Amino acid sequence: MNGRKEAFFQSVDDIETDLARERILDVAEKLLRHIGHRKMTLGDIAHNLGTSRANIYRFFPTRASVDHYLYVRFASRTVKVAREIAQADATARSRLAGILEAAHRQSREWMRSDRNVHALFAAAAMEKWTAGRRYFEELTSILEAVIRDGQETAELEITDPSQAARAVFTGVISFLHPVLVEQSMAEKEDTESDLPNQISFIVQAIGKPTKADRILNVMLR
Repeated sequence: MNGRKEAFFQSVDDIETDLARERILDVAEKLLRHIGHRKMTLGDIAHNLGTSRANIYRFFPTRASVDHYLYVRFASRTVKVAREIAQADATARSRLAGILEAAHRQSREWMRSDRNVHALFAAAAMEKWTAGRRYFEELTSILEAVIRDGQETAELEITDPSQAARAVFTGVISFLHPVLVEQSMAEKEDTESDLPNQISFIVQAIGKPTKADRILNVMLR
């Protein structure tokens, strides 16, 4: 009985800790959007919460950890959208395109209208944050699941879904990497038009050849 009671109270403590951490992140997110993560301090967060910096340290061991948690929070929203597209009732090809277009669209949106969030993602990429690597790995994993579906239905003609997912991700990295997206937009490249063409090329490379493809291959021999 004591063991069960102790476990119960531990779970309550965990829930309260998660709620407190989310409340801190809510305030930190507003500050980040307003002044950027470079200027935001724990003192700013504590002041807006009406508490002390010592209380913030109870939930975040370092100032940098706040940035990392915020990154995960933003990235999770894109991952959620990608998962919803991956689970949609559609062909593997259209789901692959949808996931990549959604991820790129989000990167462009932050760059256009939420530069401080974009700056956070750029910092994660340039400084090689673990959270940034995991975000890309998560997107690659979602792509792999869709490719595996396409393999099972014979829509996609590949032997290694994991390798194919990494190849697909590499093929569109310039549309997803925040620094490269910023560079493309600064040079006024039409990435919104270029991405569908790149996706089409990639999907054709891993897709099952159509009748027209097979006829063309025979003619070229």
